[in-house]
Amino acid sequence: MHRRLTAVHSFPETYIFKVIGVNEKDFVIRVIQAAINAMGRTEQLDVDTRESRAGRHVSVTLSAQVDDADTVLDAYELFQSVQGVRFVV
Repeated sequence: MHRRLTAVHSFPETYIFKVIGVNEKDFVIRVIQAAINAMGRTEQLDVDTRESRAGRHVSVTLSAQVDDADTVLDAYELFQSVQGVRFVV
């Protein structure tokens, strides 16, 4: 996966993550905290949220300045461990 990322991305760059999960209290906060843990900083982290039509799920789109492919992979791993996550893209 590391090789694929470096083949199509020129790091450092702005990378967009999308995390979809259950729309419950603190879900968005847990996703943001996972991003901070992976990247080690909060600056240059933009967050946008959107609820599903029925309101049961929420998508969190994070746009972040990422230094390298390892950081992207670390972030994906941390997002997968967040309680309530259904999909990470």
